[in-house]
Amino acid sequence: MRGVLIMAVGSISSYLAPTQGYFNSNGTLLNKYMTSLYEQKKTPSQNYFNQNLFGNLSKVGSSATLLQSQISSMASLNQYSVNAGKTASYTDKGVLSANVAKNATVSNFTKTSVNVSQLASAQENKSAALKADENSFGNKFSISITDSAGKKSTFDINISDSGNNKTAMQSMADAVNKAGIGIKASLVEDKGSGTVSLQFAGTKTGDKEGKFTVEDTSAASLANIDKEAQNASYSVNGVNYNSQSNSQVKIIDGVTADLNKTGSTEISYKMDTTAAAASAQKFIDSFNSLKDAASSFPNLIKQLDDVARNYSKAMGFSGLGMDKDGKLSIVNSDKLSSAISDGSFARNFQGIGSLGNKLTEVARNAYKTSYSSAVDQNFKEFLNYSKPSSGNNWSFDLSLTSGLLFNMRI
Repeated sequence: MRGVLIMAVGSISSYLAPTQGYFNSNGTLLNKYMTSLYEQKKTPSQNYFNQNLFGNLSKVGSSATLLQSQISSMASLNQYSVNAGKTASYTDKGVLSANVAKNATVSNFTKTSVNVSQLASAQENKSAALKADENSFGNKFSISITDSAGKKSTFDINISDSGNNKTAMQSMADAVNKAGIGIKASLVEDKGSGTVSLQFAGTKTGDKEGKFTVEDTSAASLANIDKEAQNASYSVNGVNYNSQSNSQVKIIDGVTADLNKTGSTEISYKMDTTAAAASAQKFIDSFNSLKDAASSFPNLIKQLDDVARNYSKAMGFSGLGMDKDGKLSIVNSDKLSSAISDGSFARNFQGIGSLGNKLTEVARNAYKTSYSSAVDQNFKEFLNYSKPSSGNNWSFDLSLTSGLLFNMRI
């Protein structure tokens, strides 16, 4: 009998390391278990010590650590952290071209209605139409131009004996263009009537910078304004705005546009969430990995399922879902994209009471929870076994001085 018992104790010692604490605080348990084994003539490895069960504890520990790390990453997951760009599309792409900044407060579901009623323009002056081959200026063509900032420039064109209106106006246009004062000068020729005109147009738009004045007492009469400078007029979602320029006008926060023509269009937005979705998938994978590792531990499975169910609505708003087995997945990529874009996805993992906070609590205690479950599954039944037959009163003391040692005495 003693030989059989020694074999049993020897074989059990290598399996009990994970449960030292449990037996140390439950001294009667081992006695009853060993008595049962003795009566059944079985070794522990043949009976209730499940090596795979305790081996799974290490998987739980590593999976739980990874989940905590991914939760921390999710708390800062947004379009800034993944450097996600956004693009725009239009119902009428000819009206404007939008530029969407990465910090724009828009999502895949944002729509912006824009109506352009007037484009910004510069002032234009046009001279009188003069016969091209005649000379209406005498020997000199002189004008002065004052820009919107009040800077004045004077131009004098000497006309030779063979000069005419066409050559005089062309020379004046060349001189103004060369000066670079924000005025574009051009000669306009009407071959049908044989006349020429000189036209000035500001290079800047708007009722401030687009204005200039011309002093001209010659036959050209360039002081006359042919077209006034004006601002761009447009509305965004029914609210009216104006701009000195057609370029980079503000539409909404983070969105500017170049206005191309009058008309109406609706802007839709699309966020490039390739990198963001990949990061979200890492969180999902880590959660599912812990679920797999916890398959032998009902208590841990229940805790994970409870958290997931309690936050299923919040996850649904972020495009995540849970299947019948309690595994997470991305079920709506558009919602995920929008949630990452507007910051609501990250808020699921921020602060006390959030999904991330509750999962972190579960993951932080996952090993302890699984350890207790493993002990319960393997040893609670031992308490129900009968005592040994009369004359075989076995008892054991546990010593933890160097590993788990068993000292038998009869």
